[in-house]
Amino acid sequence: MEKQSVKPEFTLKMFEVLGDVWIAGCVKTAAELNIADYLAESKQTISSLAEKTGSDSKSLYRMMRALSGVGIFEELEDKTFALNDFGAALQTDVPGTAKNFVLAILGEHFPAYMELTYNAKTGKIPFEHVHGVGVWEYYKRNPEAGVNFGKGMTGMSGMELEGIMNTYDFSPYKTIVDIGGGNGTMMYTILNAYPQSSGIIFDEANVIEVTASVIPENLKDRCSVSIGSFFDKVPAGADLYTMKWIMHDWSDQECIEILKVCYDAMPNGGKLLIIDAVIPDDSRNKPHVAKILDIVMLSCLTGRERTLSEFKKLIEEAGLHFTRFIDIGTEAKSIIECEKI
Repeated sequence: MEKQSVKPEFTLKMFEVLGDVWIAGCVKTAAELNIADYLAESKQTISSLAEKTGSDSKSLYRMMRALSGVGIFEELEDKTFALNDFGAALQTDVPGTAKNFVLAILGEHFPAYMELTYNAKTGKIPFEHVHGVGVWEYYKRNPEAGVNFGKGMTGMSGMELEGIMNTYDFSPYKTIVDIGGGNGTMMYTILNAYPQSSGIIFDEANVIEVTASVIPENLKDRCSVSIGSFFDKVPAGADLYTMKWIMHDWSDQECIEILKVCYDAMPNGGKLLIIDAVIPDDSRNKPHVAKILDIVMLSCLTGRERTLSEFKKLIEEAGLHFTRFIDIGTEAKSIIECEKI
């Protein structure tokens, strides 16, 4: 069998791909040790960081040096480190933090990515193969991990909420239901911007129990919660329904079931926004973040990232009418608007 010769520069490029894995390990350690929080107080020598985190200073320095080398944190003279904008994304409990998402992706999710061959051979979900249960059941059995994952999703919301608010006009809608709304971050953002609207955050009991306790005081008269499964029913009669990063979790058939439940709840003229990553139909051999996110879906869930053509087919099969596609300025999310006619 003939084989193609390997060009040395591409051996190096493959080495660089592996380098991203090693850097990811250092990022996980920085998140677990709360490095960004300590640096937010002031710049720190490596001995100070090691003392505060209970770490070996020589080992910690080598990791911090590697992270600073790719722009995460800044190394100053005398093995002293400072926080920069990139490293700030690993702080605890600040809007837009990536810390919780990092801990989930490089924690319980990561072993599934190392079992993609299992998926290639069987078509089955690596996460279930590794953990013995699916993602959502895992989080029910491990509530602390579930809370962290929820915070991770909230942190990631920061990169697209501004785009959603800048490109979509919510003023025509009196009642809005956020399906799978989690802790309500998107709903609170919408209601604060549109005081004439009221909202319902819909999710499963283990999520809503927490959400109900954190609704901001200024929104309690306009924001409520509802418990249930979007495979059974959702609150009926709203003007607008939203689903952010929901559809990509589920198979085509499951998505059609969810959309049909939405259809049954919607009045004629009601709108539904599917807020998800959309792979361009003409993106062959071109990079796109949705193609990378699709590997997360492949590893952990029955879902997938889809092209606009694929979304349109699901919408049509559920009886809804596609109205428009809205680019919000990030590849990680777009808005697909549809209507019940």
